[in-house]
Amino acid sequence: MEILDYVNGIYAITVGISLNLFWVVVFVMKSSHRFIEDSKERLFHILAEIFISSLALISGIAIFYEQDWGLYIFVMAMGALTYACINAVGIYSKKKLWLLVGTLSLVGIISFVLLLFNLIS
Repeated sequence: MEILDYVNGIYAITVGISLNLFWVVVFVMKSSHRFIEDSKERLFHILAEIFISSLALISGIAIFYEQDWGLYIFVMAMGALTYACINAVGIYSKKKLWLLVGTLSLVGIISFVLLLFNLIS
């Protein structure tokens, strides 16, 4: 197993868990309306993020079990995560949630860089 595989696996599992924990905390604090006001938009936004986090978790686990298909799922997850981060930065910058914007920008950049490294190698 190469160093890039370890980085991919750790990052994918971390992202998958963190994304789910974020929404759990938001719902426990009953503040989901603060992030996305429209209930239908919020529902589909959260479903998309659950899908992305599931892909990330599955890919991370598969990579650690040295399954060849794990890398394909990882590439899909990082592509979806990069898109989601770009989209969310636009949404949350309008609301002036700067810590979230900064976090999403960093996650988006890391995801895109890992995506490129994996496509090149």
